[in-house]
Amino acid sequence: MGLSKKVKLKTEQEIVEKNEELKDYLLKNPEKLRKDYADTAALFDTTYESVRSIARRLRAAFDEEVKAASYSSSEIPNEKVVTNEKKDSLTISVEDSNRVKSLDDLINNCNVDLESWEVDWFDIGTYEVTGFDNDRKPVTVTMYRTKAKFKKINIWNNLSKLKEDLKQDLFEAFSTYSIKPDFKPKQAGEEGYLLEIGAYDLHLGKLGIDTDGYSLALARERLHSALRSLFERARGFRIEEIVFVVGNDFLNADRTNPFTSTTAGTPQSNTVSTYEAYRFGRKLLVECINALAAAAPVRVVVIPGNHDEESMMHMGDALEALYETTEHITVDNSRPLMKGYKYGECLLIFDHGNRVKNYKNLASVISQRFREVWSSVRHIEVHRGHLHSLKTSIMGQVEELNGIAVRHLGSMSPTDQWHDDSGYMSTIKRAHAFVWHKTNGMQCEYYYNVPVRNGKQTKEASEE
Repeated sequence: MGLSKKVKLKTEQEIVEKNEELKDYLLKNPEKLRKDYADTAALFDTTYESVRSIARRLRAAFDEEVKAASYSSSEIPNEKVVTNEKKDSLTISVEDSNRVKSLDDLINNCNVDLESWEVDWFDIGTYEVTGFDNDRKPVTVTMYRTKAKFKKINIWNNLSKLKEDLKQDLFEAFSTYSIKPDFKPKQAGEEGYLLEIGAYDLHLGKLGIDTDGYSLALARERLHSALRSLFERARGFRIEEIVFVVGNDFLNADRTNPFTSTTAGTPQSNTVSTYEAYRFGRKLLVECINALAAAAPVRVVVIPGNHDEESMMHMGDALEALYETTEHITVDNSRPLMKGYKYGECLLIFDHGNRVKNYKNLASVISQRFREVWSSVRHIEVHRGHLHSLKTSIMGQVEELNGIAVRHLGSMSPTDQWHDDSGYMSTIKRAHAFVWHKTNGMQCEYYYNVPVRNGKQTKEASEE
């Protein structure tokens, strides 16, 4: 009795499986739905009536749907698009689609702005939907489901956008500050000098203590006042070339996310966003470069600092693009963070001062980095920022050289709360300029001091 039940169950299961195979065959061969029942029955080892019964049921199921309409209008599901945009991410999913078949299709059809977003990840899947057309023939359509997540582009890494912003931002500056030279070339036999000028550690955007009132506008006023004062006092020399040192923590912060910070991630207190400070700084540097270039050829030396290493490299690249066709303005934005310039028998070396701190190591680094000119110079000085205060030291005599002077130059930036709490309160905020002779070395050093009294900046300067 038990055996007979098992055989019966097995037989019923086989019948079900065979009927499913028969249905599948009839769907793939719709012409068999109305004829050749005997041949089909023989093919599946079943009866004529079984084939006709299954065929009649299939016809009845589809007759109403395909009687007056084609498959494409009624069987394809409606496309679904879901967009979820947040501050730093954008997620888009497209389902039941036969037009969005790739990541490019999704970007184009959903109008994703690739200047603001970059792809984080994406996934594409397919499935098939089968139905009948007007001729009762089965039609299979491949449908797509696509999903992608985008993340906000870091503006500092988007150099093409920064360059376009530069051209747009500085249109008015170009009409105000001419970059055409109006200086007279040096006459034969006339002795010329080089003017080295710079404003170290300006820290644009920095939040100073209440007694300083530092702002972008005040920083601009200080820098312009310093350059005017230093250049006017150096006019007693026949200046044939200007080296303008920029960077050295020109910006106070390098990053925005997850918080305003230096390149290494040290939190900073700013009065404006890092991007706003960057754009303001670009225009400010162009104003200064154009003003200096009206008096003499200018070599701009970009020195990234520990606060703005990446931003200053991007800013240097933008300046290179801007002045690439201006013959009397050269921008040195080369990768070594320590840069040098040979003027006659003088070697002027610039670095921020946060990397190589040991003077013994510094002498070795200099001799290796500048070995091509090492034997042809007699006067070597290293000018550094970082410490916000004036400090000078002479390294011991090196081979045939008279010595290497290392100067840590002052800053015009304000005292912030952290430095004030820690007792680092520099009372003199200053910029520097140096006049160089090709064979006799440094001839003069000028200071521009910016006193801050009772919370107000006074336009006074002193020189040495």
